[in-house]
Amino acid sequence: MDKLHKILVPIDGSKKSFEALDRALTLAGFTHGEVTCLNVIPHVLKESGPRTKAIDKQIISDANILLKKAFQRAGNNNVYFKTKVTRGSPGHEIIKLSESGKFDDIVMSTTGSGSATGEMLGSVSNYVLHKSKIPVFLIK
Repeated sequence: MDKLHKILVPIDGSKKSFEALDRALTLAGFTHGEVTCLNVIPHVLKESGPRTKAIDKQIISDANILLKKAFQRAGNNNVYFKTKVTRGSPGHEIIKLSESGKFDDIVMSTTGSGSATGEMLGSVSNYVLHKSKIPVFLIK
């Protein structure tokens, strides 16, 4: 039996992250492989209380809407498609899941939805590229 090709695709809602998803779906379609779409919710809230809980609920809702869009985009491409949401530092969470999930490849965009400019753009993809023990395909 052929080994299923397992691809991890981190998405953040940006146009480029969905282009990376499209590329991963195409690659996995050749082997009837598996694509796991990951959305990482960064730890940003330091306070607690009713307002913070409402914001957190909205962040989780937004993540689920994003992954639903990814699922719809995946359609039926001869690919087994899964989604996952985690919390933490995006680069660290991508590497952690890539290792624990025994993925073959990571496909991700070089830039995301962050508002940073200049040398900060691509910091997550740069981190993943240097820390990953598996091949990383960067979509420009």
